[in-house]
Amino acid sequence: MKVNKDKIRFIVDIVDHCNLNCKGCGHFSPLASNSFLDAETFEKDLCRLSELLHGEIHCFELMGGEALLHPQLEEFIKITAKYVSGEKNLCTNGILLAKLPDKIYRLCAETGTTICITMYPIDIDWTEINRKANLYGTMLYKIKSVGESEKKWFKNPRDKNGHQNVEENFNMCFWKARCIVLERGRLSSCVVPFKAKFFQKYFKSNIFDTTEQNSIDIYKAKNIDEIVEFLNKPMPCCKYCLPNKEVQIEWGISKREISEWI
Repeated sequence: MKVNKDKIRFIVDIVDHCNLNCKGCGHFSPLASNSFLDAETFEKDLCRLSELLHGEIHCFELMGGEALLHPQLEEFIKITAKYVSGEKNLCTNGILLAKLPDKIYRLCAETGTTICITMYPIDIDWTEINRKANLYGTMLYKIKSVGESEKKWFKNPRDKNGHQNVEENFNMCFWKARCIVLERGRLSSCVVPFKAKFFQKYFKSNIFDTTEQNSIDIYKAKNIDEIVEFLNKPMPCCKYCLPNKEVQIEWGISKREISEWI
């Protein structure tokens, strides 16, 4: 699978930390300090993407961490709707949904933004969530089934020495064209080069390559074709991955142990 300039699915972490903190989180959220993306930077980047894609952004997702923790959530939804003509998703673990202000449900309905809930074996007030969604006509998309008593999780084993073949790994990667990550003016086909900094700081480790060679500057790129060409090539950080060797484990809360990621 390759990145198609007409069907790019962009994701952005508007919050780095989380209120659930799953073990082995792919965004390294349990290790992240509390930090929020500022709306000004976000709008500037989204405006540039819209310019590159001639106003036709196919899909855009607000993520985290836990996106609902952002104090300017309303502003981010509005900015996304302003520039994204296609699918708009607000992703969450659902913990804060029952207490989410009615104005957010209303805004999501008005802007055609779907609230996507990743289902975990935790207690959530679905009666209140469904009431608000039905009241305003807000679209909900539930990933997995409600009331699941056990959730299977996946650990991505990695080569801490970085001795893997980057081209072979990239060619085998399931995610390489499915989630294009936007972070402060740069795009990458993988979230790790942007988020492994939390792992490096917490464990005082140099595992992973977080250099700018893993991403492309959307302001320096001449056009979308240059960006797509970059995204369809392997990157230095690929040398740490062991694609298609995921290990299925039982979901749980992170203990912030290095073994969760390595």
